[in-house]
Amino acid sequence: MQLKLSILTCALLSTSLIAEDYISVQMMHYDEDSGRTTISTPSVEINKDFGADYTLNVSYVSDSVSGASPIFIDSISGASAAISEGNTYQDDVQYSDVEYSDRRNSVGATLTKRFESRDEFTIGANFSNEYDYKSNEISAEYLHYLDDSKNQSISFGTSYQKNDVSVYCSLGTDICDASSGASEKILDLEVISSELGFTQTIDKTSQVKASIFYISEDGYLTNPYMRVVRNYDTNPKISQEVKPDTRKAYGGLIQYAKAFNDKLSSVSSYRLYTDDWDITSHTINSELYYEYNNKLTTGVGFRYYTQSEAEFYNGKRDYFTNEEYASSDRRMSDYNSLNYKVSADYKINTKVSINASVNYYDQLDYFDAFYYNVGAKYKF
Repeated sequence: MQLKLSILTCALLSTSLIAEDYISVQMMHYDEDSGRTTISTPSVEINKDFGADYTLNVSYVSDSVSGASPIFIDSISGASAAISEGNTYQDDVQYSDVEYSDRRNSVGATLTKRFESRDEFTIGANFSNEYDYKSNEISAEYLHYLDDSKNQSISFGTSYQKNDVSVYCSLGTDICDASSGASEKILDLEVISSELGFTQTIDKTSQVKASIFYISEDGYLTNPYMRVVRNYDTNPKISQEVKPDTRKAYGGLIQYAKAFNDKLSSVSSYRLYTDDWDITSHTINSELYYEYNNKLTTGVGFRYYTQSEAEFYNGKRDYFTNEEYASSDRRMSDYNSLNYKVSADYKINTKVSINASVNYYDQLDYFDAFYYNVGAKYKF
């Protein structure tokens, strides 16, 4: 049975369905309201087939990030991320933006081996570096077809990530933050992720993919830039946030692709995530593509995300006293977000195509942002 899905829809479901040699250059620019965060991300990707049995993919990404992050500060000390010594006064505790900037460089590669049965084994590695964070990751995935017609398959993938977080700690203590103290300390964070998936061709125009995943994080999970206020009503003190040093998460994803006719197709998905920090999230994503002709394909997309707050989160300044874990990081709060996308892909000729997309992101009650992506792809 052969699917009559558009090439673009097939690519969204499984990159193994399309083998080709290409170089892709992309540029993404992200800008939050009031200039709170600006991100520019150029990237290069090269995909090369070696015969019918091997495919090598190599990518390079460079992120430039700048803006101002809202945290609690002592107004007497000014807009600084440093934690003040001793206590402060209630009137001097402010929630204000502190400027920051950083650059991240990342290099990744995957190698896919296809066997006589056309099963696939993929190994990968990724390395990234920024001012105070280094990450090294290795991964492996096996794809097995359950029938000769390739209508059913199962896959299992796993990855291991070793991260080094640079913080500054007061001498002789484990009290660490990003900007103060007498000595630098490298703290570890290890992440293990695993996913089991099943793909089924339903008929000539539709396909479904379902997967379950598990994520284990162990190490320094505290954000060294985030602050909380303890004992606000009695003896206020701005302190480093403290998160648990372990996190276990699991969930599932279901994705459905449908070709309505030769020109119109869609890919929709639902993802459930839950962890032992009491965060549960739901993500609904849907994208619709229309192929005007053999040159131009347009698309629209919608994404809805909602999550509950972590058990140790509170954005107010009068909550924390002797609690072991405390955070005012808004990413730990309960919130909803919407994302809208418009995209276009135009083939100049058989070898060269260009693409562009515009996105509007709205994190309800917090902020909104525009981001766009433009790029070109050359097949060789």
